Amino acid sequence: MKKYENFANLLINTEGSAPIYNCLLTINSAKKNINYNIALGQIDATDKKIASNYRFRTGSITKTFTSTIILQLMEEGLLKLEDPFLDSLQNVETKKILSEILFFDTINYSNKITIKNLLQHKSGLRDYFSDDERFFANIKKYPNQEWDWKKVLEKYFEYGLNKKGVCKPSESFYYSDTNYLLLALLIEELTNKTYSKVLEERILNPLSLNDTYLEFYQNKKGATPVIFPYHGIYSLENINTSFDWGGGGLISSTNDLNIFIRSLLTGKLFNDPKTLKQMINFEDDSIISTQKKEKIGYGMGLQQKKIGKHNFIGHNSAYGGMVFYNLETDSSFILNINQVLAPHKAEWLLKKMVEAFFLY
Repeated sequence: MKKYENFANLLINTEGSAPIYNCLLTINSAKKNINYNIALGQIDATDKKIASNYRFRTGSITKTFTSTIILQLMEEGLLKLEDPFLDSLQNVETKKILSEILFFDTINYSNKITIKNLLQHKSGLRDYFSDDERFFANIKKYPNQEWDWKKVLEKYFEYGLNKKGVCKPSESFYYSDTNYLLLALLIEELTNKTYSKVLEERILNPLSLNDTYLEFYQNKKGATPVIFPYHGIYSLENINTSFDWGGGGLISSTNDLNIFIRSLLTGKLFNDPKTLKQMINFEDDSIISTQKKEKIGYGMGLQQKKIGKHNFIGHNSAYGGMVFYNLETDSSFILNINQVLAPHKAEWLLKKMVEAFFLY
């Protein structure tokens, strides 16, 4: 366990423009009889130490939960992946709002977006958060504002992002939180329940994920503290992130995320083994290129990356979180460093953890 702690300690630095106050790690492998839960550092500048069961904002790791539910609904015959998203909606008013969500070269392609396009980030939709700086400026100006999908899309249309489509649907990969906002909306429409309720019924309760809940949409579970991410030197604790919803709204712990990713990738959340195979199909051209030109495949709410000789499946988070699992060795690696401006450091730590795991 010491070698993992040593790597993580190299990142802990309370000084500078992008401090990393803490690091949470879980390394789990039954084959190697390893189950490490490591907590290093402090909550923030107060010097209060953290514990391994402390929780955090999961960010885009939430997308894997959302895609899992969509595929469960597919298994139950409530949707088909090739169906146009608009045709799958029940509410007439909702359809009207979304009927002009994607224009490319002045042509409306909104009715061509399929559910599969949304899952794979191949819809052509812009990202409501990152594609116009006014959205983040609005959040900073009104940090306590509560959001729902309608308010988010009001900004999307106000900023003209619907008129600036990246491409036609299916044409190319473009990572966009808007896709998973729409998928969470679809879940609500098809089940006649809130997204948070469906999460509880289909994933959180069956897996006993007692540390996990949808922030701002559910009451906080238990008394275990939550540590909040930083954007540079600024804590995001007092920012209402309800706009993240189905694309990034969960609070969780490394232990709960370990249970989830293992349950998912060993087929325990689907009835048909073929469903998981669809979810982890990385053979098309859905590729994320990192700053170091590393190619990361994208399936349906899951990423695939190669570390050394080993393939890992999971997802990362803009808050410095990583959840990855290796099927061949039944090993999982979960970490969080709670710093938006240090994704390269989270990547480095994951790589070092994996290298140390396979070396010994």
